[in-house]
Amino acid sequence: MTSQPTRDRAAELPNACISSRGQLQFASPEDLDRAWDLGIFYLKVPDELDVEAAREFGRELTKPDSGYRNIPNYGDFEGFIALENNQQTKLALRRHHWGQHYPPTIAKFGRQLDDIGVIVMSEVLRQSGIPESCWAQASGGYSSGGGTAFLNFVHYDTTHPNQGLRPHTDYGFVTILDVMAPGLQIQVGGEFIDVAVKPGFLAIHFGEALNFITRYSGRQVGAVVHRVLSQKSEDPVRHGIVYFANPDLDGELWQFDPTGEVQGSSSVANLFAELEQQLTA
Repeated sequence: MTSQPTRDRAAELPNACISSRGQLQFASPEDLDRAWDLGIFYLKVPDELDVEAAREFGRELTKPDSGYRNIPNYGDFEGFIALENNQQTKLALRRHHWGQHYPPTIAKFGRQLDDIGVIVMSEVLRQSGIPESCWAQASGGYSSGGGTAFLNFVHYDTTHPNQGLRPHTDYGFVTILDVMAPGLQIQVGGEFIDVAVKPGFLAIHFGEALNFITRYSGRQVGAVVHRVLSQKSEDPVRHGIVYFANPDLDGELWQFDPTGEVQGSSSVANLFAELEQQLTA
């Protein structure tokens, strides 16, 4: 049974930034420990990242005459998509389609999020103790600039009474989320609590694939359970920018221990299928 919404508590998330050396940096070891346990933290927006331009692009997509609404679907996960049993409608594209369909400024924005994703991923693997020579194989190529990335622009259709987004964990490695309005909640100690809107910061989530590849390492990360509350017609339209860092969807994930020995593996397709079965059971 899903917990009832809790609106009088807000999660105190750890804060991090990207240092001048291009590394993920927390204020203290305790903040890092809490981020790893929760599976979520705030990241200060880098100065060179034009989030407002990306937000404006996302807002334009709600106009019925926007040409971007006519982008064709590539399978079940790409294109202009309305989700079933949730209020989300989104334009979702994988990295290799950004240059074809997104304006140059938005394609550049996506590549900058790629850089952030690799920085976060590298710090997770560094903290895990997995030897650096194993990172590319463990991450399905993502840590070395490969893998798969999605850049999604989301809004919530309040004409549907469904939950905004049902409770779930993300399947991939790292999610970068621009939280522009209240409604996002995470599960802590069996209770859902609010993630506050924090201007000038992005929310970074850890997903199931990252939990999987660090399972036998010196430091496993948690995959955060989260949801979005149902958005009401009287509320301002809730927009979001969501970047997903994933392994190659046709590839393999490997579990290494701190000595570099393989402890297990799974095809990405099989792992994601198992997660989907758990989510819909």
